[in-house]
Amino acid sequence: KIKLPAGANKAEIVDALLAADTAAPVKSRKQVVAKKSVGSKQPEEKKRAPQAPAEKSGRPSGHEWKMPAGVEEPLIAQERVADAKYYTGAQAERAAPSSREFPQGYNEDKIVLMVRDPFWAFTYWEVTPARIEKEKAWFGWNSKLCVRVYDITGVQFNGTNAIGYIDQEVFERTGNWYFDLSRPTHSFCAELGLLTPEGRFLTLARSNYINMPRDGVSDVLDEEWMLLEEDFWKLYGFPGGSSPQLQEMW
Repeated sequence: KIKLPAGANKAEIVDALLAADTAAPVKSRKQVVAKKSVGSKQPEEKKRAPQAPAEKSGRPSGHEWKMPAGVEEPLIAQERVADAKYYTGAQAERAAPSSREFPQGYNEDKIVLMVRDPFWAFTYWEVTPARIEKEKAWFGWNSKLCVRVYDITGVQFNGTNAIGYIDQEVFERTGNWYFDLSRPTHSFCAELGLLTPEGRFLTLARSNYINMPRDGVSDVLDEEWMLLEEDFWKLYGFPGGSSPQLQEMW
């Protein structure tokens, strides 16, 4: 019940009703359902797509998950186990191979002599520009770079006792040359140096020694020793095997 003062106006009555409604406990009310009259047609409601019920936590989702771009799609458990057998870890990145070329030279004075076959030899050399200028300053500016090949067969070569030599003028301080020596079984040595027009030669570098192979069958034969007939049959046996009749014939 709501008590109202005597002579209350309309505004006071409304305020009293609102205050009483706020203070009163909330009671459950039955929802009034309007009955459809027989024969009356209600407008059809729009059909809505059925919504999947909210999934409970802890259960697998039925949605199809998509992996972001660049990530490998998950494999089934069996495939994961099979792949794990051969997995050795992430491969370390290897540095790209260097594309640098070999240097033109190694800044040293040297010459090397090599055998190609019984008739030909090959040589390569290098000499620094500083060495050439230093030696030409006192030996002669008109001298030229030259490779001299010595035949040192049967001697202990000391630079002056070769049995012969050939000269080949070269024009590169770093280069190579093939020599047609045409002397099988001979020994040779090469020197890189400066040669003047007068024939004087200054050695800048000396090579190793080489021995040319022979161009035919070796003339060294193994010695053959004579055998007594009795020793011969002991080594190689009697013809006819173990037959006593054939053994008596021998």
